[in-house]
Amino acid sequence: MRILLSLVFCISLFRLNSQTIKGTVSDSTGIVPFSNVLIRKINNPSLIFQYTTTDKNGFYKIKLKEDYDLLFIEVTSLTHEPKKIDLKERFKNENEIEINVQLETRITKLNEVILEAKTAIQEKNDTITFDPNAFKDGTERVVEDLLKKLPGIKVEENGEIKYKGKSIKKLLLDGDDLFDSQYKIGSKNINVDMIDKVQGIEHYEENSLLKGIRNSDDVVLNLILKKGKTDLTGSVNLGYGYESNFDNNISAVLINSKVKGFGIISHNNIGQNNTPYNADSDFQSFDRNEEKHSKQLINQGYFNSVLDSKFHSLNNNFYVSGNSLFKIKEKSSLKLNTGFYDDRISRQNQNNSNYVIGDESFTINEDNTLLKKPILYDVTANFSNKEKESFHWDYLGKINFSKTTFKDNSNNNGLVQNNQVDSQAFFIKQNVNSTYKINEKTVFLNSIDFSKSNAPQQLKINPGTILDSENSLISANQESRFDDQLLRVKSSLYSKKDSLKFVINAEYLSTNSKLFSLLKNEEGNSLGDFYRNDNAFSVNLFSIKPVLVYNRKKYALKFGINTFYTSTILEDYVNSKSNSENELTLAPLLMFSYKSNRKSSFISSYSYNAVLPEEDKLFSGIIQTNYRSFSNNELSLEFLKTHSYNLGYNYNDFYKFKQLSININHDFRPNNYFSNTLINQNITITNSFLSALSTKDYNLNISGEMYYHPLRTTFRLNGNYSLSFDKNVVNNSEIRDIKGNTLFLNLIARVGYKSKVSFENNVFYLNNSFEVVNNKTRFQSLTNQTKIIYKPTKEIKIYSIATIISPDLNQNSYYLFLESEINYSPLNKKYGLSLIAKNLTNNKTFETRSISDFSSSTSSHNLIERYIMLKLYFSF
Repeated sequence: MRILLSLVFCISLFRLNSQTIKGTVSDSTGIVPFSNVLIRKINNPSLIFQYTTTDKNGFYKIKLKEDYDLLFIEVTSLTHEPKKIDLKERFKNENEIEINVQLETRITKLNEVILEAKTAIQEKNDTITFDPNAFKDGTERVVEDLLKKLPGIKVEENGEIKYKGKSIKKLLLDGDDLFDSQYKIGSKNINVDMIDKVQGIEHYEENSLLKGIRNSDDVVLNLILKKGKTDLTGSVNLGYGYESNFDNNISAVLINSKVKGFGIISHNNIGQNNTPYNADSDFQSFDRNEEKHSKQLINQGYFNSVLDSKFHSLNNNFYVSGNSLFKIKEKSSLKLNTGFYDDRISRQNQNNSNYVIGDESFTINEDNTLLKKPILYDVTANFSNKEKESFHWDYLGKINFSKTTFKDNSNNNGLVQNNQVDSQAFFIKQNVNSTYKINEKTVFLNSIDFSKSNAPQQLKINPGTILDSENSLISANQESRFDDQLLRVKSSLYSKKDSLKFVINAEYLSTNSKLFSLLKNEEGNSLGDFYRNDNAFSVNLFSIKPVLVYNRKKYALKFGINTFYTSTILEDYVNSKSNSENELTLAPLLMFSYKSNRKSSFISSYSYNAVLPEEDKLFSGIIQTNYRSFSNNELSLEFLKTHSYNLGYNYNDFYKFKQLSININHDFRPNNYFSNTLINQNITITNSFLSALSTKDYNLNISGEMYYHPLRTTFRLNGNYSLSFDKNVVNNSEIRDIKGNTLFLNLIARVGYKSKVSFENNVFYLNNSFEVVNNKTRFQSLTNQTKIIYKPTKEIKIYSIATIISPDLNQNSYYLFLESEINYSPLNKKYGLSLIAKNLTNNKTFETRSISDFSSSTSSHNLIERYIMLKLYFSF
C-alpha cells in the first residue's frame, strides 16, 4: 500500500528569536511516516508558506520564519481525515514546543492501486527509484521483462533501453559499471527475483572529477540487488519439450568487498537470443555505433521478421559470458568481460515482387533455403586508477573475432543456385584516458584511441550468375576485404563560473582504409578491371570545438561551433587515379531548454553536420553482394551535409503515472546519396552517386503514459509519423521525386484490478505509402495482442496470450497465435515449475506484404512449430 500524507501547517514565528515546532504524526494504529508538513498563513490559507516532511518514524521539526500568531497547521492524508491546529498561545515564552498530531482514518478508503503506485516510485534530485513489486504480474523472468513495465522506460525490439526518451549509456549493478556498452548481457539474463530496486538516473557523470563541471546529458539505469544477496546468488532454468525443444540457462551474481561479477551460460533452440549481438543479418551490437569496424559488403542472409523471435527464429543458440570487477586497491579496479557465442540459424524464405517502372512491368519470384552458422569471441579489459584526489586514469583493451558460414540454396525465377559466403571479422582496440583536476572549477582531459580491424569475405555461386544477354559473362566467385586503422588524440578543458560552463575540445583524427575485391568466373579468372577494386582511403582531421553552456534555474542555453580542417586522399590502383580534397568546415550547434516546473520541460535545437563518405561509398568496381545483386558507386570525396532542427516537450509526473513526450524533427540535406538501379528478372545492379539535389524529411514522435483510475488501467502510447521527400533513378529513368509517408501507432492498456485476473492489450498499426509521378501505393497492417493473467493461488500463476495479425488490411486474411504458461512457485521456496506451450494454433508459415516506390512484394517464411515444454527452475 502506498501512503501519501499531507500535513498542512500554518504558523508564523519570527520575533526576536526563531520559534521551532517539533512532534510526531500518528493514528490509532501507530506512527504515520513520510508526511508532508506545510505552514499556512491565516490571512491567506491557500498559500503554502513553509514545508517539511516527517521521517520514517513520523517525526518532524521546522523552524518558523514569521510570527506564530499569524500561522496555523493543517494535516491531511489520502488515508486520513484532514486536521487543523491553531498556534495562538501555544508558545508563550518558549522558543521550542512539541505538537503531536493524531489523525483519524478516512471512512471512505482509497483504492489500493493508487496507494501502491505512491510507494512504488520515489524521486530525489535526478534519480527516480522504482519498486519492482508494484509492477510485476508474475510473468517476468529477466530484468528486460520488468523494465518493459516501468513508467518512463522503453525497451526497443533490438534490446536498446531508453529512459525518458533517451538511450541509456549504461546499466549499472549496485552502482558499478559491470557491462559497459554491452548492457544487454545484464538486461536479458539477470534473474528478476534478484532485483530489489531499479533507479533511473539523469545527468549521469561517471568521471567523479567532472561532477558539477561538465554538463552531462547521459542517462543510466541502476539495478539494486536485494539485501542479503551479497555473496553468490544465482538461478538455474532447465527446460525440455516435445520435438526436442530445449531452453537451459544458468546465471549467477557474485558480490563481496573485493569482487563483483555476473556469469551466464545459455543454450536454447526456441528463438531466444540472450546475447548482446544480433546475427539476423550482419553482426551488430551497440559498441559498433561508437567504434570503427571494417564493413562487410557481401550479404549474409535475411532472417528478420515483424514477428517476435519466439515464433520464427529457428536457432541453436549457445552463449557463455563472464563479467567481473575486481577492487585492486581502495580506489582502483580491474574489469574483465568475456563472451563466446555459437549459433545455427535456419530459414525458408519465399518472395514474390511485382515491379512497375514507367511502362515496364515484370515479376521476380525467389525461394531461399538459408542456413547461417556464426561463431564469436569477445574479450574486454578495463583498468581504472583513482587513487589520487586530483588525477585519474584508465586503460581499455578490446579484442573481437567472429567467423560466419552462410549457405543459401536459391531459386531465382527458375535458376537454382547453391551459394556460400565465408566471412571473418577481427577488431582490436586500445584506449587510454586521463583526467587532471586543476582546481575546483577547472578540469583537463586527455584520451588516445587506436584500433585496427579487417573483414575478409568470399562468395561462391554454383552455377554462376549470367550478367549479359549473350551468356558470355558469368560471375561465380566474389572476394572482398576491408582493412581499417584509426588513431584519435583528443584533449578537453572544462571550466565553470557561476551559471556558465565552458569546454574547448581539440582533436586529431587519422584513419586509413583499404579495400580489395575481385569478381571471378566459373573458371576462376577475373571478369576484368570493371569488376575489381584496389583502393586506399586516408583521412587526417584537425578540429577545435568550443562549447558554452549557460544554465539559470529554469533556463539553459548551449552554443558550440566545431571548426575542423580535413585532408583526404583516395588512391585507386586499378585505374591509376588519385583524388584529394582539403576543406575547412564550420559546424554550429545551438540548443535552448526551459523548465516551466519540475514536471515540464521544453527543448529546441539546431545543428549543422558535415561528414565524409563511408567506405562502402568509395569503390567504383562492381561487387556482387548475393546471387542476383551487384553494387558500385560514382566516386566523390564531398562531405554529406545536414541541417537538423528539433523541438521537444516532456512532461513527467511519476507519482500520478503521467508521462508525455513530443518531439518534432526536421532534416534538410542540400546534397545526398541517390541510387541508380537497373532491375530485370535475373539481376539487380545498384549504383550510388552523390548529387547536389536537396532532400528533406520530417518526423513526429509521441510517447505517453497515463493511469486512469475509474478503469484501474494504465495506458501507454507510442507513435511516429514520418514524411520524406527523396529521389532516385530506376532503369535509366529521369530523376524521380518520391514522397513517402509512414505512420506507426502502438497502444498498450494494462488493467490493474486487485483480483485474481488481470489483462493487458497491445495494439500495433502501420500505414505506409509512396507517391511517385501521381502514382500512389499504400500498405496497412494491424496487430492485436491480448494477455490474460490468472492467479488462483499465491503459488500458481497462469497466463495466456492471443496475437491476431492482419499483415495487409486490404486483404481478408489474418493469423492467430496462441501461447500459454502455467507457473508453480511454492511460497518461501527456491524452486518452481513451468509448463509452457507456444504456437498452439500450429501456424507453419507467415506471409506479409511490403511496398516501395516501384514495387510491391509478398514475402513468407517458416515458423517454429507448436511445442509444449516443461521447465524446472531454482535459485541458490
